[in-house]
Amino acid sequence: MKFALVLGIFISQPIAAQESTVISSVLSVPVAESGNSKVIDSKNLNHNNIGSSSIPTYDYLISNSKKQYLWFDDSGLTMSGLSLHRLLADLGWHQQIKVTSIEAESFKAHDEVLTLGFLKLLNLNESSSQENLSDGLLEAIDNDSTDELLLSLIPNYDQISHLRKAISQYRFLSSYQWPKLDPSFKPKLGQSHKNVAAIRNILVNLGDLPKKAQTQYRLDVYDSVVVAALKKFQERHGLTVDGKLGPQTYRALSVTPKQRVVQLQTNLWRWFTLPKEAPENYLLVNIPGYQLAVVEGGEQVMQMKVIVGDNDNQTPQMITEINRVTLNPTWTPTPNIIKNELIPEFEQDYLSLKRKNFQLVKGYWKNAQTREIDDPNLNLAKLLKSYRLVQAPGDNNALGYYRFNIPNDYSVYLHDTPIKSLFNRSERALSHGCIRLEDAKLLANYLINSETSVKPEKVNKALQSGKTTNLPLNNPLPVYITYQTAWINEQGELRLSPDIYNLDHNNSSNSQFHATDSNPVISISQNNF
Repeated sequence: MKFALVLGIFISQPIAAQESTVISSVLSVPVAESGNSKVIDSKNLNHNNIGSSSIPTYDYLISNSKKQYLWFDDSGLTMSGLSLHRLLADLGWHQQIKVTSIEAESFKAHDEVLTLGFLKLLNLNESSSQENLSDGLLEAIDNDSTDELLLSLIPNYDQISHLRKAISQYRFLSSYQWPKLDPSFKPKLGQSHKNVAAIRNILVNLGDLPKKAQTQYRLDVYDSVVVAALKKFQERHGLTVDGKLGPQTYRALSVTPKQRVVQLQTNLWRWFTLPKEAPENYLLVNIPGYQLAVVEGGEQVMQMKVIVGDNDNQTPQMITEINRVTLNPTWTPTPNIIKNELIPEFEQDYLSLKRKNFQLVKGYWKNAQTREIDDPNLNLAKLLKSYRLVQAPGDNNALGYYRFNIPNDYSVYLHDTPIKSLFNRSERALSHGCIRLEDAKLLANYLINSETSVKPEKVNKALQSGKTTNLPLNNPLPVYITYQTAWINEQGELRLSPDIYNLDHNNSSNSQFHATDSNPVISISQNNF
């Protein structure tokens, strides 16, 4: 079965991954060096990053081509022009044009608008010189092969076509007036209210309530059918699944199709900022979806829940790799955690850190000196000028039994956790920025089993010893840490998640390709989800 994206990524034409570097050469954006690996960080996985200014101008292309227009002929838009218009509209290009209103005398103005959008897309991942870029463009224009060039600009992720279909469906829904709900209504089973009929209408339009489940004389009754449909709606939107009309569910139901189009356009654009191709095998984390998946040859082979950084300690987007697994890791808290959490805890109960296996450590390896934290008169803040605060391996260690090193400039990594109950929550932005795994052992076994030089008995022995053991990977696994608040799952359902870092709003407001709620004059599907 083809992997169609439980978390938002599908690779149709994989490329071979480098053994010791992250895939970065396919992007023309700068990369941040971390150790011996190259990392594409969140600054360059940005909705606003649309390439450099070294692209050719419209006037240059026209003056050097054999065509009067690039996207028009005597009868109007060419087929490639229409395809470009549709793509730019789906991406929220703010200078979009209305196809049916174009007159011959305005061909040039509209031709220039389309070309500007095309050039921005062309330059996204283009590392060629301006001269080579211009020559390739002119050749495509003169040979009437701009449609092939346009197709080559679309990255090879199935999710792109899925999101474009969803945009089309929501555009159709936006032609209807969206019901307004009274959020003060807290229904009981069997109760009648005008809100219920409106909620039924919304759930039918979104595909969460089958039309055949509607009975005319019970439209305003809050019954088990509505509750079941609400649970499906809540599950698709990353909300607590309880079938109740709480504040978050009311807010999600009240999002209009026009507003949802904006969200879908923003998430569609994010796929265009990723490399056109991804490795054959890789790990994907969707931050607001609180999910991790491992993809192998286009097939999802692993999925689990994750906990990500809270709003004050946001997990950064990046492309990196897992290059080392650490068994029985120690934990050295950051200065902020020490200052804001651990020192106040010590001042309240001076033995609390000792019970959690914290020690003061000076020096490294064989020269390391340790000091117990068991004296109420210790000036911990002063001692930490010459000591490090380190939590020893064990059941209470904040990193659990496994840590997965990913080179980056943010001191972020993936790790185990002793507090498994947190994965039962629907909202899991709870960490200081690192990514906690629901089943770290499963991922560790997957990575270690792929290393022929590491024997399982050695791993078990190392774990049982309680000592910290580092296992470098001969074949690092590429890692994509992404931010997707809208994606299509393997069942073809649109999944949505809260915009936990408010990035959708920021991206749609600031980008030259920013989402709009206007409706281009294009035929759109009338199928519901």
